[in-house]
Amino acid sequence: MVEEYLKADDQGSGYVLTRTAEQVFYPLIEKQLKVDPIDVNWLSGGSQDDPVIRDKALDLVKRCYENALAFLEDIDVWEVEYEATGMLPGCEVPVKAFVDIVGEHKKHGPVIVDWKSGKQKPKNNLQLETYAALLNTSTPLSGNDHPFTDHGSLKFDVGLWAMVNPDAPNARPVKGLTEVDASALGARYQAAYEQIKKKVWKAQAGFHCRFCVQAPNCLIESPGTKRATYYDRSEDEGYPF
Repeated sequence: MVEEYLKADDQGSGYVLTRTAEQVFYPLIEKQLKVDPIDVNWLSGGSQDDPVIRDKALDLVKRCYENALAFLEDIDVWEVEYEATGMLPGCEVPVKAFVDIVGEHKKHGPVIVDWKSGKQKPKNNLQLETYAALLNTSTPLSGNDHPFTDHGSLKFDVGLWAMVNPDAPNARPVKGLTEVDASALGARYQAAYEQIKKKVWKAQAGFHCRFCVQAPNCLIESPGTKRATYYDRSEDEGYPF
């Protein structure tokens, strides 16, 4: 809905959403019903006793959208879903990156923005740091030759978690992104890639495991069962397979 809102302005029609929340939301629901017609099985927010489903989910969509528009009032949007994919020093493969919003904030200047619909901001700033490193570092793929950087003269020092959930507190700006050590970040991604190549990527049980449709096939969630023992081939094929 946010991207449609911004696209409308690019086309000269002003900031007008061409579809209602229901027109956006219901087709997605219709597709999902074909996958699993029992909607209470679907991943949802809220507590298990009071999940955010059905009318509550639609209401949350509307409230988040209103908050997003209020957030955008302070930003001159340059790019939406901008692909900043590029190389980081010490990492042999490209790091894929799509930035939700790149623009200029009235207070913070040039910013990198990532939408968050949850009630809490991420526990670390790795995502924003990665975006900044790709935009600020001269490398073969990212190259500092982005349309808004004037060939590297503009650096991004501030990132924003755009918290749109009405129950979420406002997140403080993440500053100092120009000081991110791109080489250390590249080494971190390379270490992860080395694990992938060796198929050593140990699964860890967590909150979302209770929603996972593969739980009956997983030795972590269903230890010792005949089904999990049959389907979980991690010992032969490596994690997470």
